[in-house]
Amino acid sequence: MEITKTNSAINNNTEFQLDKSLIEGLKKMPVDMFDGIYLGESHKNALVLCVDVRNFSDFLCSKDEIVVFRLIKDFTSNLLSCINQFGYGCSYYKLMGDGALVIWDETNEDTIFEALGIFDSYTEFLREELFKPFGSLGLGGALVQEEVFKYEISAELSELKYRDYVGYGINLACRLQTLAGVNELILNEKLVKPGAIPFRADKSRKILQELRILKGLKKEDRAQVLFYNK
Repeated sequence: MEITKTNSAINNNTEFQLDKSLIEGLKKMPVDMFDGIYLGESHKNALVLCVDVRNFSDFLCSKDEIVVFRLIKDFTSNLLSCINQFGYGCSYYKLMGDGALVIWDETNEDTIFEALGIFDSYTEFLREELFKPFGSLGLGGALVQEEVFKYEISAELSELKYRDYVGYGINLACRLQTLAGVNELILNEKLVKPGAIPFRADKSRKILQELRILKGLKKEDRAQVLFYNK
């Protein structure tokens, strides 16, 4: 197994060793200590997965803090394991409390397979194991193909860099996921057009009213709600 040495000012210039596979994983997280990654990039065909726990706010209010801490720790640690196992080709991921954002810089057959693999495998794990004692909890999300912008800034220490993404694709995924129920994944029109993903369309008055309340959506994303139909 290859070992790479990295010198870091944030560790008092103490030399430490990181396995190559670990370094590749760290490069997908929001903060790194590696030079020459990028300064700014535009990805017009990115794939964005946003997932979030349904009914978690009610769970917080009704359960003891020990139960909440144990559940959220198990949820996030297992979610990271799932992303690393099924989303190994992703470009970036970030935990967001009781949810997560995962981004692939390109949308293709492989990245779609990875994104759906994360959602399918983790919803099954939650339903059959982690959330089984808590019947109201479940995972919902959205998967969209859209443009994103990737940027990097230096933090207070020159060796420490913060990277993030912005763009319509992220806004769209985060907005649409609020309409998903337990174990539901919402897709956008651009993603389903090639016909590679099974889906069902909902144009009911109720869902369209909820859709039109959402801010910052383009006209083509307000006509109907498309659900992943696995």
